[in-house]
Amino acid sequence: MIGQVLGHCRIVAKIGEGGMGVVYRAYDEVLHRDVAIKVVRKDAGFDASAGQNLLQEARASSSLAHPNICTIYEVGETGGDLYIVMELVEGKSLHAMSAAGGLPPESILRYGVQIASALTRAHDRGIVHRDLKTSNIVVTSDGLVKVLDFGLAKRVGGGILDAPTMTFSTVQGSSSVSGTLPYMAPEILRGDPTDARSDLWALGVVLYELASGGLPFEGRTGFEISSSIMREIPKPLGPPVPPGLWAIIQRCLAKEPMQRYQRASEVQAALEAVQSGAIVTAAPDTDQPAPPRISTMHIVRHAQVKKGDFLLLVGTTKGAFILRSNAQRTRWELGGPYFHGHAVYALAYDARAGRRRIWASTSSYWGTLLRSSDDFGKSWTNPQQAPVRFPADTGVSLKNIWQITLGPQDEPDVLYCGVEPAALFETRDGGETWSLVRGLFDHPHRPRWMPGNGGLALHSIVLDPSNKLRMYIAISSGGVYRTEDGGANWTAQNRGIRAIFMPDKYPEFGQCVHKIALHPARPERLFLQNHWGIYRSDNYAENWTDIANGVPSDFGFPVVMHPHNPDCVYVIPVESDEFRCACDGRLRVYRTRNAGASWDPLMRGLPQKQAYETVVRDAMTVDSYDPAGIYFGTRSGQLFGSRDEGKTWQMIHDGLPSIVCVRSAMINDGSVMPARPSLKEPPATVSRSKSASRQKSRRSSQSSKR
Repeated sequence: MIGQVLGHCRIVAKIGEGGMGVVYRAYDEVLHRDVAIKVVRKDAGFDASAGQNLLQEARASSSLAHPNICTIYEVGETGGDLYIVMELVEGKSLHAMSAAGGLPPESILRYGVQIASALTRAHDRGIVHRDLKTSNIVVTSDGLVKVLDFGLAKRVGGGILDAPTMTFSTVQGSSSVSGTLPYMAPEILRGDPTDARSDLWALGVVLYELASGGLPFEGRTGFEISSSIMREIPKPLGPPVPPGLWAIIQRCLAKEPMQRYQRASEVQAALEAVQSGAIVTAAPDTDQPAPPRISTMHIVRHAQVKKGDFLLLVGTTKGAFILRSNAQRTRWELGGPYFHGHAVYALAYDARAGRRRIWASTSSYWGTLLRSSDDFGKSWTNPQQAPVRFPADTGVSLKNIWQITLGPQDEPDVLYCGVEPAALFETRDGGETWSLVRGLFDHPHRPRWMPGNGGLALHSIVLDPSNKLRMYIAISSGGVYRTEDGGANWTAQNRGIRAIFMPDKYPEFGQCVHKIALHPARPERLFLQNHWGIYRSDNYAENWTDIANGVPSDFGFPVVMHPHNPDCVYVIPVESDEFRCACDGRLRVYRTRNAGASWDPLMRGLPQKQAYETVVRDAMTVDSYDPAGIYFGTRSGQLFGSRDEGKTWQMIHDGLPSIVCVRSAMINDGSVMPARPSLKEPPATVSRSKSASRQKSRRSSQSSKR
């Protein structure tokens, strides 16, 4: 095409060639300036409609007018050739500049701010880049960043993996999204709808590449790259990369779009904040290995725990808390928050083999990690890779850990985790390594399990104390499954459980079970709170009977057993699926002492007016004292407790973040059952507790995710 004229531009020389077309240097004979012309390949898979879409996008991009965006001057078609006339940018690509091992932090921040500024302008005008990468970001001789190819990466047609470039047809329509595989966000690989946040993922990959000279997600094949993007955590970047910059990169690379920055302007502001701090870190000492644990910040208040104490472990959407008391359970000391700003959906206390270990799952912008502390929160393990993760051949990435369950007492190194997407993991070396329970993951029902309102989660793990090979799990929305051979094989155990949202109201599987519970003294009997329905089984879950007799609603989330009475169960009904708040605005716990033949409301000390509270499935627990204590937390951050099996209640703490998990721990090394304490004590209090008037004012109707 050398010498040809497109529009009023004469092509002078070929500059380069890519997947979409050829780029030429040209001379604008009207305006007397050098320009670049991209001529789209005729074999790029475009039809007439696609060509018009491309022209419309190019025209929209031409209006961006930003110093860090390559300007588009003209779009057109001549003799069946689509072409775009654009600013001629002369400089060096960031890919070439970072290939030798990365750039200095000050350069990364300077270029990163400019890239984020370009994305801010484009996103504000509804333009998504779709193919941001270091090879289409050029730095001119005077240090100005120019982002190329805005809005030009949308393609039509069946896509296949071709070297590192892959095209995926969207589910929503005839359009498709194109991009370079190592820079593609997980939602693109999943076929989910995408938006500007996919550009922010790509920006995170670009920043990582500038900092390290390599990509955060790599592989020998397209499948390996895709698997890494979906499930792996990037290798940490230490000095000289400033911690602030590394935090920004991690947040951009959050697997779920909701956990990333939501706007490019937020990334720009964060980069500018680090830039203004002028953080410079010395080079690391390569002879010293990275410490396996991290200490919490000095602003965290620690509970002073000693033998004989009683703890409540509270997980919230913004961190974990430890509340300490003694056997009287009247006054409480608050420790935390731990994992400041992270969601903590699962906690467990492990006193087996003389341990004093707290387990916690933490979900943040850069994924879900399982951590532990042996000093009641003063320090926590800080794994560099997610210990619980799906094998590469599954093509699945971990979204959350919903349950941590201890193995038998005589197997102190055995633990289980229930995760989302629904799967079971186990460890037999105290948490050092975890393996996927393949018998359940490869179950033929799994492809037909349906995500519930909050996702496809395995949230209940119940071990049979009379048979080590028998275990039950519950999935929303999959139902109850049982193994009789230690996990090799699983059978659906849902006979009698309704699934009101299914054409068949009593299917083999697919029920949205919210929680199951079992008492060690009656291992053949289980209780179940369903998405509409409270059930009991008396034959190892072979059949279930509806026992919602006398409750205001059979919709709810938690179900817990009395520690000493196998006929006694506690539930907290909510009004409905649509209004997941306490029935009639009255916060009441319901108890049965005859295995579900009848239920009694327990409300003394609980708010009974405008108490539109929600208690999710793992936010209720019991202790092993006599009389037993019952505890629960609400989505509005209120923590309640009863020291007399539910007859009376006290507010333990108000004003916590949204509570999603409550667990109890008795610090006696598992050797001696605590004596029955006297109840002749003043009401339970905690330092800086809120007044009754504030308790009333904080009532809110919060819809539960679970």
